[in-house]
Amino acid sequence: MKKRGVAVAVMALLLVAVFAATRLGPGEPAAVQQSIAPSVPTSHCQNPDSAAASDVNVCPDTAPTPAPRPPGIDRTLTVTDSPDAYAQTVAAVVFGFDTRKLDATDYSALLLADADPGLTATGRADLDRLIADRIPATELWQRMRANQQWSTFEASNVWEPGSWEQVVTSGQAEPGWAMRNVTGIQTTHYVENGTDKVASRERTVTIGMRCPAPGADVDRCRLVLIGATVVP
Repeated sequence: MKKRGVAVAVMALLLVAVFAATRLGPGEPAAVQQSIAPSVPTSHCQNPDSAAASDVNVCPDTAPTPAPRPPGIDRTLTVTDSPDAYAQTVAAVVFGFDTRKLDATDYSALLLADADPGLTATGRADLDRLIADRIPATELWQRMRANQQWSTFEASNVWEPGSWEQVVTSGQAEPGWAMRNVTGIQTTHYVENGTDKVASRERTVTIGMRCPAPGADVDRCRLVLIGATVVP
């Protein structure tokens, strides 16, 4: 069990230290450095689903009008032994908030319920913190709800970060551990001044997981981390 705490630390260091040094370097996919223009002009409103509250410029409170209903949130993540498929389903939760009918706790509970059961208490606490960093705080969530904001995410590319291969070859990764970057289009719906609006942008997230493999005691992929930044 102690080893798993060390392995979590290795991945956390990879996310923070390695990426901090190479964030704007040539190794980062060009798509991460740019966003797609809104499909409908959004005035002063920006994307409400950023990882940090400081990234969010919420639309002003307005009288809500009916908006299309989004797909309902699943109460469990996709059951799969494929790292690519699992990373996509986690990314769809991270970038697919529906503030109109669900609470922030619904999303954190959904993700935590799928945590790798082999994580130490420290590893689970780290995952809890990373999830909390991705979900808007209660006050901000209520402001987003006042504007009937909800988002969907459609993945367009999944790949293994090049720096993760170095962790694997150096023997620092545990059996079954995998890491994937997922890029796709986040589409956000909201109401501004009584008018339905839609904005789209390209988003990327790094997902760490443990999947079935020799020496791995899981029968499907389970969540280990959601990157605070994108691992190159």
